[in-house]
Amino acid sequence: MEKAKRLIANFVIISIVVWMFTVPALADKVTLIGEVNDNQEIVTEGQIYRVGDSTVGDDLVLNYISQRVKVVGRIAEDDEGKIIIVESFEVLDE
Repeated sequence: MEKAKRLIANFVIISIVVWMFTVPALADKVTLIGEVNDNQEIVTEGQIYRVGDSTVGDDLVLNYISQRVKVVGRIAEDDEGKIIIVESFEVLDE
C-alpha cells in the first residue's frame, strides 16, 4: 500500500513539473504592428510592449528606432506590463 501511495505521489509531482514547463512553450504566437521607441519598446494602438531578451529582439530595438514594424513573437507578462519575446520582424513602409 505504501508503494502505491509513493508511486501516485511521484506521478502527480512529475505531471505538475511537466505541465509547468510545457504550458509556456505552447503559448500562441502573436503578430503586432507598431513603432519601435527609444525605450526598447514596441508601441501599438493603445498598448506598449517591452521587448524581451533575444538576439532578434536586440537587433530590432537597437537598429530600428522610430520605424514601423511587424513583429511576430510570444507575449509574457510581469508586474511592469507586457513583454514580447521577438521571434521575427519586418520593417514596414510608411
